[in-house]
Amino acid sequence: MLTAVEPHVLVILVVLILLGAMVNGLVGMGFALLAVNIIAFALGSRDAVIVASILTPVTSGIQLYANRSVAHTWIRLRTLLLGALVGTAAGALLLVVMPIWLISIALGLFTLQFVWDSLHRDRPQMAAGRERRLAPFAGFVSGMTNGSLGASGPVVGSFLLAIGLRGKEFVFAISLVFLFQGVIRDSVFLVNGQYTGPFLLTSLALLVPALVGQQFGLRLRGRLDAKMFQRILLTVLGISSLNLLIKGVSGGISAAQAAGLLG
Repeated sequence: MLTAVEPHVLVILVVLILLGAMVNGLVGMGFALLAVNIIAFALGSRDAVIVASILTPVTSGIQLYANRSVAHTWIRLRTLLLGALVGTAAGALLLVVMPIWLISIALGLFTLQFVWDSLHRDRPQMAAGRERRLAPFAGFVSGMTNGSLGASGPVVGSFLLAIGLRGKEFVFAISLVFLFQGVIRDSVFLVNGQYTGPFLLTSLALLVPALVGQQFGLRLRGRLDAKMFQRILLTVLGISSLNLLIKGVSGGISAAQAAGLLG
């Protein structure tokens, strides 16, 4: 359990969160995965999910407001949100009992999937009938990953792209799902006593650079090449995922040795 954060570590986190939030302001997504990976590098996977859980609903809410001109998009997301309601609650409870090394491996693989999917986005639009059938399932799975791993962009983002959402509609839709999942996840964490003083103080300290960075990104959107920032995001995520996988496998081996499963 997190007790304190060293000042020099906090400074590094502030700088990296600032850059991550700028990417979010530019491309409308990626902050949750980037934030969790950055914080996990310094604090560990489980603590990172809890610290970032306070940040992401705020940044999602700001994106939602910035793209409110296409608010009608929410009508297509009703069954997706219903599935996310159940999945997020289940995923948040799973985080409380899941071993840290397993979280690291899962988050590492999850992030690699996101990087791979981001490089292979050109697909034909999903048929309306299939969209209705898959929406609750996509919501549930994305909710599970959001609650247990702290981010759901790869799952819900892939679904929204598959049903043909682009531009402002995509940003509004994914921000709405993130905000909805974030409120549910944070409620479960609160009920289960996960928000201690150090968690709250660390989150509040990182909230300032997150808001500043996002505002820079929002103002730069349309003026700078978002693809360049997307490449930076994918590079950072790729490196972070490898780090998490190494930590997770190492922790898993240590846990197996402690249990007498390995010689």
